[in-house]
Amino acid sequence: MVYKLNIFKTFIFRSFIKPFFLTFAIVIVILLMQFLWKYIDDLIGKGLELSIVFELLWYSSITLIPLALPLAVLLSSMMLTGQLSEKSELTAINSIGRPFTYIMGPLLLFSFFIALCSFLISNYSIPYANLKASTLMYDIMKKKLNINIKEKVFFSEIEGYSIRVNEKEGDEVLKDIIIYDYTQNNGVKKVFIAESGKMSINNENNRLFISLYNGQSYNDIISDDQEYNIKTKFYQYNLALDLSAFKMERTDLDRFSNRAKTMNISQLINNIDSLNNNITYLQNQILLNFIDYNQIYSNQKKNKISNIKDVKKLINNHNNQEKLIIKKINKFEVEKHRKWTLSLACLIMLIIGAPIGAIIKKGGFGLPVVFSIFLFLIYHIMSITGEKMVKKDVIEPVLGMWTPSIIMLFIGLYLIVIVNNNYFEKIWLKR
Repeated sequence: MVYKLNIFKTFIFRSFIKPFFLTFAIVIVILLMQFLWKYIDDLIGKGLELSIVFELLWYSSITLIPLALPLAVLLSSMMLTGQLSEKSELTAINSIGRPFTYIMGPLLLFSFFIALCSFLISNYSIPYANLKASTLMYDIMKKKLNINIKEKVFFSEIEGYSIRVNEKEGDEVLKDIIIYDYTQNNGVKKVFIAESGKMSINNENNRLFISLYNGQSYNDIISDDQEYNIKTKFYQYNLALDLSAFKMERTDLDRFSNRAKTMNISQLINNIDSLNNNITYLQNQILLNFIDYNQIYSNQKKNKISNIKDVKKLINNHNNQEKLIIKKINKFEVEKHRKWTLSLACLIMLIIGAPIGAIIKKGGFGLPVVFSIFLFLIYHIMSITGEKMVKKDVIEPVLGMWTPSIIMLFIGLYLIVIVNNNYFEKIWLKR
């Protein structure tokens, strides 16, 4: 009997693993698609190399892991117990005196391992991934649009030049070209007009090479307070335009290293302590700089009003500074608690998902997907609401960040009790 039960535990574990990894991969892809849709306008037309795009997607996918893991656990547990309940295997297990929690044993161990991995990733990998992703996204948004010379429209993105092409054949052949050169002095000093031309980009040297054919150039020269206009005909004229402004420059990582999302728990705690010390310092400064009570009520009326205004201004300034510091503290507190709540959510989602699967008695990617998405959205909305209330200093960080997890935990425990009682009642009635 013990051997058979061990086989059953192994079966439970394997049945949970397969949909878990599949669901996890699907959730990551969906969240990445949402990320791309959000920033698609900033990515299109920049001429980004594939390595940069893949780098951005890689670091972004790492930041999504703690959010994807609880949803994967929720759906996988619901699919597993729903399938077991649908095939009456749960009834068979209970008929030999094993409660519903017996099935959850190996799943709890695995979920605990997932929660531990989630915490380690949140505390060590995600801060660096957020730092790299934020820096890379900043560089991409700062980068100019790629060279895109359109027909019958002046292109002035290249510094010092304005280019107009009447007709294009592909990306290289140009016809009826006008180029204004502003690089020598202020104003238009040189103009190129050509019947045709050919352009090519050298990415290594960051140069745009344009070869003009059958044209003329007009050059304004100022000498001895006199202006001369020189017209020169040419069969071929070569231009090399600097494209350094179109190259994506990498920003130093230190620029974004002071953000809450780029810190681990130890760094967050240190920053919170430092900001609390700043608040204490401000409060002490108020006491030190406070004008003596007797001075306010001096004999001269003007001095009274002046002193009262000074005190009021001093207190308002300190209050405003304190509010800004508290706002920063709340941001750090949110990130600190989020690392714990999202990790423990892996266990909570199992506790709530397993009994729901047993109740709905449906496996596969049908009804469990609907229920899991609905439940996770409720949890996510409560979490976001709590975060916003904490950042606005409406409630304490502990209350705002942990209330959704506690609510979902109690719902899950209640459902487990219901499932256990129902199964034991059926067995008792059969006897």
